[in-house]
Amino acid sequence: MKAVRVLIAIVLIFSLAAGGSAFAPRVGGDLTSDLKAAEQQMNQLKTQLQQIRNLIKENKSAKYSLLSQLTSLNEQMDQLEGDIGDIDSRIAQLETLLAKTAAQIVVKEKQNDVLSAETESSIDLLYHVSNLDVAGLAFQGGGLNATVEAQQAVSAVLQQTTASLSAVNTQKLALQSDRTAYEETKNQLEQVYALKKEQAALLAEQTAAKQQTLTYLAAKGSQYSADDKRIQAEIARENKLIDQIVAEIDRLQHPGNEPTGKLLWPIPGPIRITELFGMRHDPINGAWEMHNGMDLGCPMSTTLLAPADGVVEYEGRFSGYGNMLMLQCGQHMTLVFGHLKSFIAKKGQSVKRGQVIALTDNTGWSTGPHLHFEVRIDGTPKNPMLYLGPKP
Repeated sequence: MKAVRVLIAIVLIFSLAAGGSAFAPRVGGDLTSDLKAAEQQMNQLKTQLQQIRNLIKENKSAKYSLLSQLTSLNEQMDQLEGDIGDIDSRIAQLETLLAKTAAQIVVKEKQNDVLSAETESSIDLLYHVSNLDVAGLAFQGGGLNATVEAQQAVSAVLQQTTASLSAVNTQKLALQSDRTAYEETKNQLEQVYALKKEQAALLAEQTAAKQQTLTYLAAKGSQYSADDKRIQAEIARENKLIDQIVAEIDRLQHPGNEPTGKLLWPIPGPIRITELFGMRHDPINGAWEMHNGMDLGCPMSTTLLAPADGVVEYEGRFSGYGNMLMLQCGQHMTLVFGHLKSFIAKKGQSVKRGQVIALTDNTGWSTGPHLHFEVRIDGTPKNPMLYLGPKP
Protein backbone atom coordinates (compact mmCIF):
# COMPACT_ATOMS: atom_id res chain seq x y z
CA MET A 1 0.00 0.00 0.00
CA LYS A 2 1.20 3.48 -0.76
CA ALA A 3 0.86 4.62 2.85
CA VAL A 4 3.77 2.32 3.67
CA ARG A 5 6.23 4.91 2.31
CA VAL A 6 5.12 7.30 5.00
CA LEU A 7 5.79 4.68 7.62
CA ILE A 8 9.38 4.42 6.38
CA ALA A 9 9.90 7.91 7.74
CA ILE A 10 9.24 6.68 11.26
CA VAL A 11 12.14 4.29 11.09
CA LEU A 12 14.59 6.60 9.39
CA ILE A 13 14.06 9.49 11.73
CA PHE A 14 13.74 7.48 14.91
CA SER A 15 16.82 5.45 14.07
CA LEU A 16 18.68 8.76 13.85
CA ALA A 17 17.05 10.09 17.02
CA ALA A 18 15.64 7.90 19.77
CA GLY A 19 15.51 4.53 18.02
CA GLY A 20 11.99 3.88 19.32
CA SER A 21 8.57 3.53 17.74
CA ALA A 22 6.81 6.70 16.60
CA PHE A 23 3.46 5.86 18.08
CA ALA A 24 1.86 3.19 20.24
CA PRO A 25 -1.92 3.17 20.72
CA ARG A 26 -3.06 3.52 24.30
CA VAL A 27 -4.95 0.48 25.49
CA GLY A 28 -8.38 1.63 26.57
CA GLY A 29 -7.66 5.22 25.47
CA ASP A 30 -9.32 7.53 22.96
CA LEU A 31 -8.59 5.87 19.62
CA THR A 32 -9.45 8.98 17.59
CA SER A 33 -6.88 10.98 19.54
CA ASP A 34 -4.34 8.21 19.01
CA LEU A 35 -4.93 8.26 15.25
CA LYS A 36 -4.73 12.05 15.13
CA ALA A 37 -1.48 12.00 17.10
CA ALA A 38 -0.10 9.30 14.78
CA GLU A 39 -1.13 11.33 11.75
CA GLN A 40 0.56 14.47 13.10
CA GLN A 41 3.70 12.56 13.95
CA MET A 42 3.82 10.85 10.55
CA ASN A 43 3.32 14.15 8.71
CA GLN A 44 6.33 15.58 10.54
CA LEU A 45 8.34 12.47 9.78
CA LYS A 46 7.21 12.57 6.17
CA THR A 47 8.79 16.01 5.83
CA GLN A 48 12.01 14.75 7.37
CA LEU A 49 11.88 11.65 5.18
CA GLN A 50 11.60 13.84 2.11
CA GLN A 51 14.74 15.67 3.22
CA ILE A 52 16.55 12.35 3.55
CA ARG A 53 15.34 11.25 0.13
CA ASN A 54 16.49 14.53 -1.38
CA LEU A 55 19.92 13.86 0.09
CA ILE A 56 19.95 10.35 -1.37
CA LYS A 57 18.86 11.81 -4.72
CA GLU A 58 21.73 14.29 -4.59
CA ASN A 59 24.15 11.47 -3.82
CA LYS A 60 22.83 9.49 -6.78
CA SER A 61 23.19 12.57 -9.00
CA ALA A 62 26.79 12.86 -7.83
CA LYS A 63 27.26 9.18 -8.69
CA TYR A 64 25.95 9.70 -12.21
CA SER A 65 28.14 12.79 -12.55
CA LEU A 66 31.18 10.74 -11.52
CA LEU A 67 30.25 8.07 -14.04
CA SER A 68 30.15 10.78 -16.70
CA GLN A 69 33.54 12.05 -15.56
CA LEU A 70 34.86 8.49 -15.67
CA THR A 71 33.70 8.14 -19.27
CA SER A 72 35.42 11.42 -20.13
CA LEU A 73 38.54 10.23 -18.31
CA ASN A 74 38.61 7.02 -20.33
CA GLU A 75 38.38 9.07 -23.52
CA GLN A 76 41.27 11.24 -22.35
CA MET A 77 43.32 8.15 -21.56
CA ASP A 78 42.63 6.75 -25.03
CA GLN A 79 43.72 10.09 -26.51
CA LEU A 80 46.91 10.10 -24.43
CA GLU A 81 47.74 6.57 -25.49
CA GLY A 82 47.24 7.63 -29.11
CA ASP A 83 49.46 10.70 -28.58
CA ILE A 84 52.20 8.54 -27.06
CA GLY A 85 51.94 6.22 -30.08
CA ASP A 86 52.40 9.23 -32.39
CA ILE A 87 55.36 10.36 -30.29
CA ASP A 88 56.97 6.92 -30.58
CA SER A 89 56.57 7.09 -34.37
CA ARG A 90 58.14 10.56 -34.41
CA ILE A 91 61.02 9.33 -32.24
CA ALA A 92 61.64 6.45 -34.65
CA GLN A 93 61.69 8.87 -37.61
CA LEU A 94 64.07 11.26 -35.85
CA GLU A 95 66.38 8.44 -34.77
CA THR A 96 66.51 7.18 -38.38
CA LEU A 97 67.23 10.70 -39.65
CA LEU A 98 69.87 11.20 -36.97
CA ALA A 99 71.64 7.95 -37.89
CA LYS A 100 71.49 8.85 -41.61
CA THR A 101 72.89 12.31 -40.98
CA ALA A 102 75.68 10.90 -38.80
CA ALA A 103 76.64 8.47 -41.61
CA GLN A 104 76.67 11.31 -44.13
CA ILE A 105 78.92 13.32 -41.85
CA VAL A 106 81.41 10.40 -41.62
CA VAL A 107 81.50 10.04 -45.42
CA LYS A 108 81.91 13.78 -46.00
CA GLU A 109 84.64 14.02 -43.36
CA LYS A 110 86.60 11.33 -45.24
CA GLN A 111 86.01 13.14 -48.54
CA ASN A 112 87.14 16.36 -46.91
CA ASP A 113 90.33 14.72 -45.67
CA VAL A 114 91.10 13.45 -49.20
CA LEU A 115 90.41 16.82 -50.80
CA SER A 116 92.47 18.60 -48.16
CA ALA A 117 95.43 16.30 -48.83
CA GLU A 118 95.12 16.81 -52.59
CA THR A 119 94.89 20.55 -52.12
CA GLU A 120 98.01 20.61 -49.95
CA SER A 121 99.89 18.71 -52.71
CA SER A 122 98.66 21.19 -55.30
CA ILE A 123 99.74 24.08 -53.11
CA ASP A 124 103.25 22.55 -52.68
CA LEU A 125 103.52 22.01 -56.42
CA LEU A 126 102.38 25.57 -57.07
CA TYR A 127 104.97 26.82 -54.59
CA HIS A 128 107.79 24.98 -56.38
CA VAL A 129 106.62 25.96 -59.82
CA SER A 130 106.17 29.58 -58.84
CA ASN A 131 109.86 29.75 -57.86
CA LEU A 132 111.00 28.94 -61.46
CA ASP A 133 112.37 31.82 -63.54
CA VAL A 134 110.08 31.22 -66.51
CA ALA A 135 111.05 34.48 -68.22
CA GLY A 136 114.80 33.72 -67.98
CA LEU A 137 114.56 30.34 -69.70
CA ALA A 138 114.94 31.91 -73.12
CA PHE A 139 118.22 33.59 -72.14
CA GLN A 140 119.52 30.42 -70.61
CA GLY A 141 119.33 28.57 -73.91
CA GLY A 142 115.99 26.96 -73.24
CA GLY A 143 114.37 28.46 -76.22
CA LEU A 144 110.94 29.96 -76.68
CA ASN A 145 109.17 26.61 -76.60
CA ALA A 146 110.57 25.77 -73.19
CA THR A 147 109.42 29.10 -71.89
CA VAL A 148 105.89 28.59 -73.20
CA GLU A 149 105.72 25.06 -71.79
CA ALA A 150 106.88 26.28 -68.40
CA GLN A 151 104.27 29.02 -68.37
CA GLN A 152 101.55 26.52 -69.33
CA ALA A 153 102.67 24.17 -66.54
CA VAL A 154 102.48 26.97 -64.01
CA SER A 155 98.99 27.93 -65.25
CA ALA A 156 97.79 24.32 -65.06
CA VAL A 157 99.06 23.93 -61.51
CA LEU A 158 97.40 27.21 -60.57
CA GLN A 159 94.06 26.07 -62.05
CA GLN A 160 94.30 22.72 -60.25
CA THR A 161 95.09 24.42 -56.96
CA THR A 162 92.20 26.86 -57.40
CA ALA A 163 89.80 23.99 -58.18
CA SER A 164 91.01 22.01 -55.17
CA LEU A 165 90.54 24.97 -52.87
CA SER A 166 87.02 25.54 -54.23
CA ALA A 167 86.14 21.84 -53.76
CA VAL A 168 87.48 21.91 -50.21
CA ASN A 169 85.43 25.01 -49.42
CA THR A 170 82.25 23.46 -50.90
CA GLN A 171 82.83 20.23 -48.98
CA LYS A 172 83.35 22.18 -45.75
CA LEU A 173 80.08 24.04 -46.27
CA ALA A 174 78.19 20.75 -46.93
CA LEU A 175 79.79 19.18 -43.87
CA GLN A 176 78.84 22.19 -41.74
CA SER A 177 75.24 21.96 -43.05
CA ASP A 178 75.06 18.28 -42.13
CA ARG A 179 76.45 18.98 -38.69
CA THR A 180 73.88 21.75 -38.16
CA ALA A 181 71.07 19.42 -39.32
CA TYR A 182 72.42 16.75 -36.97
CA GLU A 183 72.31 19.11 -34.00
CA GLU A 184 68.78 20.29 -34.89
CA THR A 185 67.56 16.70 -35.21
CA LYS A 186 69.22 15.81 -31.93
CA ASN A 187 67.51 18.76 -30.20
CA GLN A 188 64.13 17.75 -31.68
CA LEU A 189 64.65 14.20 -30.48
CA GLU A 190 65.42 15.39 -26.94
CA GLN A 191 62.26 17.55 -26.97
CA VAL A 192 60.14 14.63 -28.15
CA TYR A 193 61.65 12.38 -25.47
CA ALA A 194 60.71 15.02 -22.87
CA LEU A 195 57.17 15.25 -24.29
CA LYS A 196 56.79 11.48 -24.14
CA LYS A 197 57.92 11.48 -20.52
CA GLU A 198 55.41 14.24 -19.71
CA GLN A 199 52.56 12.42 -21.49
CA ALA A 200 53.43 9.15 -19.76
CA ALA A 201 53.33 10.89 -16.37
CA LEU A 202 49.95 12.43 -17.23
CA LEU A 203 48.63 9.01 -18.27
CA ALA A 204 49.77 7.52 -14.97
CA GLU A 205 48.06 10.37 -13.10
CA GLN A 206 44.82 9.84 -15.05
CA THR A 207 44.96 6.11 -14.38
CA ALA A 208 45.29 6.75 -10.65
CA ALA A 209 42.34 9.19 -10.79
CA LYS A 210 40.28 6.53 -12.56
CA GLN A 211 41.00 3.99 -9.86
CA GLN A 212 40.15 6.50 -7.14
CA THR A 213 36.83 7.25 -8.86
CA LEU A 214 36.00 3.55 -9.15
CA THR A 215 36.73 3.06 -5.45
CA TYR A 216 34.49 5.99 -4.55
CA LEU A 217 31.63 4.68 -6.68
CA ALA A 218 31.95 1.23 -5.13
CA ALA A 219 31.72 2.76 -1.65
CA LYS A 220 28.64 4.76 -2.68
CA GLY A 221 27.03 1.63 -4.11
CA SER A 222 27.58 -0.22 -0.83
CA GLN A 223 26.10 2.70 1.09
CA TYR A 224 22.96 2.72 -1.08
CA SER A 225 22.56 -1.04 -0.65
CA ALA A 226 22.86 -0.72 3.11
CA ASP A 227 20.27 2.09 3.16
CA ASP A 228 17.90 0.03 1.05
CA LYS A 229 18.16 -3.01 3.33
CA ARG A 230 17.64 -0.87 6.43
CA ILE A 231 14.54 0.78 4.96
CA GLN A 232 13.06 -2.56 3.90
CA ALA A 233 13.53 -3.94 7.40
CA GLU A 234 11.85 -0.91 8.90
CA ILE A 235 8.94 -1.12 6.44
CA ALA A 236 8.07 -4.51 7.93
CA ARG A 237 8.38 -3.13 11.45
CA GLU A 238 6.21 -0.10 10.76
CA ASN A 239 3.57 -2.18 9.02
CA LYS A 240 3.07 -3.81 12.38
CA LEU A 241 2.46 -0.35 13.83
CA ILE A 242 -0.57 0.33 11.66
CA ASP A 243 -1.77 -3.21 12.30
CA GLN A 244 -1.59 -2.41 16.00
CA ILE A 245 -3.72 0.71 15.49
CA VAL A 246 -6.34 -1.23 13.56
CA ALA A 247 -6.24 -4.06 16.08
CA GLU A 248 -7.00 -1.50 18.79
CA ILE A 249 -10.04 -0.45 16.78
CA ASP A 250 -11.13 -4.07 16.56
CA ARG A 251 -10.90 -4.42 20.31
CA LEU A 252 -13.48 -1.70 20.79
CA GLN A 253 -17.05 -2.81 21.37
CA HIS A 254 -19.31 -1.96 18.43
CA PRO A 255 -23.05 -2.47 18.18
CA GLY A 256 -24.35 -4.66 15.40
CA ASN A 257 -23.68 -8.13 14.12
CA GLU A 258 -20.88 -9.50 11.96
CA PRO A 259 -21.56 -9.24 8.21
CA THR A 260 -23.25 -12.32 6.77
CA GLY A 261 -22.65 -13.41 3.20
CA LYS A 262 -20.37 -11.69 0.71
CA LEU A 263 -19.42 -8.01 0.77
CA LEU A 264 -20.76 -5.58 -1.81
CA TRP A 265 -18.14 -4.16 -4.21
CA PRO A 266 -17.32 -0.63 -2.94
CA ILE A 267 -17.81 1.20 -6.27
CA PRO A 268 -20.40 0.81 -9.04
CA GLY A 269 -19.50 -1.36 -12.03
CA PRO A 270 -17.91 -2.05 -14.31
CA ILE A 271 -15.02 -2.99 -11.99
CA ARG A 272 -11.40 -2.47 -13.09
CA ILE A 273 -8.81 -3.99 -10.73
CA THR A 274 -5.45 -2.24 -11.09
CA GLU A 275 -3.52 -3.90 -8.23
CA LEU A 276 -4.18 -7.08 -6.26
CA PHE A 277 -3.49 -7.99 -2.65
CA GLY A 278 0.03 -9.39 -2.04
CA MET A 279 3.73 -8.70 -2.60
CA ARG A 280 4.58 -6.30 -5.40
CA HIS A 281 7.11 -3.72 -6.61
CA ASP A 282 5.87 -0.47 -5.16
CA PRO A 283 5.16 2.11 -7.93
CA ILE A 284 6.45 4.98 -5.77
CA ASN A 285 9.83 3.72 -4.55
CA GLY A 286 10.21 0.49 -6.55
CA ALA A 287 10.68 -1.59 -3.38
CA TRP A 288 9.45 -5.18 -3.14
CA GLU A 289 6.85 -5.00 -0.37
CA MET A 290 3.41 -6.08 0.80
CA HIS A 291 0.29 -4.48 -0.66
CA ASN A 292 -2.29 -4.81 2.12
CA GLY A 293 -5.37 -4.31 -0.05
CA MET A 294 -6.54 -4.09 -3.63
CA ASP A 295 -6.72 -1.07 -5.94
CA LEU A 296 -9.75 -0.34 -8.10
CA GLY A 297 -9.33 2.08 -10.98
CA CYS A 298 -12.05 4.71 -11.15
CA PRO A 299 -12.53 8.37 -12.13
CA MET A 300 -12.35 11.04 -9.45
CA SER A 301 -15.63 11.71 -7.62
CA THR A 302 -16.83 8.11 -8.10
CA THR A 303 -19.30 7.20 -5.32
CA LEU A 304 -17.97 4.93 -2.55
CA LEU A 305 -20.61 2.42 -1.38
CA ALA A 306 -20.62 0.75 2.03
CA PRO A 307 -19.87 -2.95 1.37
CA ALA A 308 -21.76 -3.93 4.55
CA ASP A 309 -23.61 -2.44 7.51
CA GLY A 310 -21.29 -0.77 9.98
CA VAL A 311 -20.18 2.30 11.92
CA VAL A 312 -17.77 4.95 10.60
CA GLU A 313 -14.87 4.69 13.02
CA TYR A 314 -12.58 7.23 11.34
CA GLU A 315 -12.74 9.78 8.54
CA GLY A 316 -9.95 12.21 7.88
CA ARG A 317 -6.47 12.73 6.47
CA PHE A 318 -4.10 9.87 7.23
CA SER A 319 -0.64 10.34 5.70
CA GLY A 320 0.01 8.09 2.68
CA TYR A 321 -3.63 6.97 2.54
CA GLY A 322 -4.63 10.58 1.85
CA ASN A 323 -8.26 11.04 2.88
CA MET A 324 -9.11 7.76 4.60
CA LEU A 325 -12.34 6.24 5.93
CA MET A 326 -12.52 3.24 8.28
CA LEU A 327 -15.78 1.32 8.57
CA GLN A 328 -16.17 -1.05 11.54
CA CYS A 329 -18.44 -3.99 10.67
CA GLY A 330 -19.01 -5.88 13.93
CA GLN A 331 -16.23 -6.62 16.40
CA HIS A 332 -13.76 -8.36 14.05
CA MET A 333 -14.00 -6.87 10.54
CA THR A 334 -12.62 -3.42 9.64
CA LEU A 335 -12.84 -2.02 6.10
CA VAL A 336 -10.31 0.64 5.09
CA PHE A 337 -10.70 3.00 2.10
CA GLY A 338 -7.88 5.30 0.92
CA HIS A 339 -7.19 8.18 -1.53
CA LEU A 340 -10.68 9.65 -1.13
CA LYS A 341 -11.89 13.11 -2.13
CA SER A 342 -14.51 13.92 0.47
CA PHE A 343 -16.65 12.25 3.11
CA ILE A 344 -20.43 11.93 3.08
CA ALA A 345 -20.78 9.71 6.17
CA LYS A 346 -19.32 11.18 9.36
CA LYS A 347 -17.45 9.64 12.27
CA GLY A 348 -19.76 7.64 14.56
CA GLN A 349 -22.50 7.41 11.92
CA SER A 350 -24.18 4.05 11.31
CA VAL A 351 -24.50 3.18 7.63
CA LYS A 352 -26.27 0.50 5.64
CA ARG A 353 -24.95 -1.79 2.93
CA GLY A 354 -24.95 0.05 -0.44
CA GLN A 355 -25.17 3.53 1.16
CA VAL A 356 -22.93 6.24 -0.38
CA ILE A 357 -20.34 7.13 2.26
CA ALA A 358 -17.64 9.10 0.32
CA LEU A 359 -16.25 10.12 -3.09
CA THR A 360 -13.01 8.77 -4.58
CA ASP A 361 -10.00 10.84 -5.69
CA ASN A 362 -6.19 10.72 -5.88
CA THR A 363 -5.07 12.03 -2.46
CA GLY A 364 -2.07 10.73 -0.53
CA TRP A 365 0.73 8.66 -2.02
CA SER A 366 -0.89 7.68 -5.30
CA THR A 367 0.12 7.54 -8.96
CA GLY A 368 -3.39 8.08 -10.35
CA PRO A 369 -7.10 8.23 -9.46
CA HIS A 370 -8.20 4.99 -7.78
CA LEU A 371 -9.68 3.48 -4.63
CA HIS A 372 -7.52 1.55 -2.19
CA PHE A 373 -9.66 -1.04 -0.37
CA GLU A 374 -8.61 -3.21 2.59
CA VAL A 375 -10.32 -5.93 4.59
CA ARG A 376 -8.81 -6.49 8.06
CA ILE A 377 -9.88 -9.27 10.40
CA ASP A 378 -8.82 -8.64 13.99
CA GLY A 379 -6.32 -6.15 12.62
CA THR A 380 -4.70 -8.52 10.10
CA PRO A 381 -4.96 -7.59 6.38
CA LYS A 382 -6.77 -10.22 4.32
CA ASN A 383 -7.29 -10.67 0.59
CA PRO A 384 -10.50 -8.73 -0.20
CA MET A 385 -11.31 -11.16 -3.02
CA LEU A 386 -12.10 -13.80 -0.37
CA TYR A 387 -14.91 -11.66 1.04
CA LEU A 388 -16.38 -9.94 -2.04
CA GLY A 389 -19.37 -11.16 -4.00
CA PRO A 390 -19.62 -11.27 -7.80
CA LYS A 391 -18.53 -8.20 -9.77
CA PRO A 392 -21.40 -5.84 -10.69
